[in-house]
Amino acid sequence: MLPVSPIKMRVMHSSPKAKIRTFATALGEAFNCPCHDVPPAYSCEKERLVILVMSLKGEPSDTLRRFCIELTPARAYNVALVVDNKDQVKGIESVKNILREAGTNVIDDIYYLKSPGLFSGAKISFEERTAIVRWAQGIVDTIKSK
Repeated sequence: MLPVSPIKMRVMHSSPKAKIRTFATALGEAFNCPCHDVPPAYSCEKERLVILVMSLKGEPSDTLRRFCIELTPARAYNVALVVDNKDQVKGIESVKNILREAGTNVIDDIYYLKSPGLFSGAKISFEERTAIVRWAQGIVDTIKSK
């Protein structure tokens, strides 16, 4: 049985990589919540949690940066990050700082994907899906208990 989020949440993704979109879609399906590309057609509104799945190569793109600036507490109370490259410390810190300056709470527990190769396709394994859903369920449980 798939978990269903007891809180209002949304999954967003920012990457040209198909595998990143697949991870985001898996989270959206697992928690029965909307999953959109950055920027979304409809902005976030009073989300208890936004999970932002992204790939970074240096600083965040201008589109991602502008989206993060707009994630005020009126739009998202908490943001959890999923990143495909653990080595992009400067870019990750930049995204976290932008979100904090907007006033939203950034969850400390970042989920790092194994960096998908350029030609790795869009498929994810059952184990990869299970691991990211378990991580997200832990975030949801923590927020729900507050």
